Amino acid sequence: MSRVAMFPLMVMGTVVQSLLPVWPLLGSVKPPVLPALVLFYSLKGSPRLMWAAAIWAALLQDGIDAGPIGPALIAFPIIGNLAYRVRNEVFPEQLVTQFIFGALGHMLVTLVFLLVFTATGARPLAFSFGALRMLGAFLSGMVTLPVVFFIMHRFEESLPQRRAVVWQ
Repeated sequence: MSRVAMFPLMVMGTVVQSLLPVWPLLGSVKPPVLPALVLFYSLKGSPRLMWAAAIWAALLQDGIDAGPIGPALIAFPIIGNLAYRVRNEVFPEQLVTQFIFGALGHMLVTLVFLLVFTATGARPLAFSFGALRMLGAFLSGMVTLPVVFFIMHRFEESLPQRRAVVWQ
């Protein structure tokens, strides 16, 4: 059932992310709802669900972002794959784990975006602004992932469970 609900949730996450205000004191970053959804599916789902979430979220992120298409298609599969590979060594439900994964995940996404935008000439990069954006990514990722994780965990619990078919 979560596979069926994933795309509408991604679209809702895109709308929420685009409607949330930027944080000008932290480099004009937005709360990373789509990367948080990728991290949720990476920490709680199957590999197929993680890759689907990474690709869908990346396409939606690149669609709403003002810049060249492609940075999210690089960054989201990386953070999803890294989180999936270490999920058996961490406790995904713990708040500290969510803080760390959210902060590091959004910092990696922001770094990829800064490098791609600078390399393509879409946006100039000043070191002070880049450092401020990385700090903003750290803090916004730390705040956003626990909120998204809580909402998604409650939503997943409310979905009907698949019943096993027993042959008589």
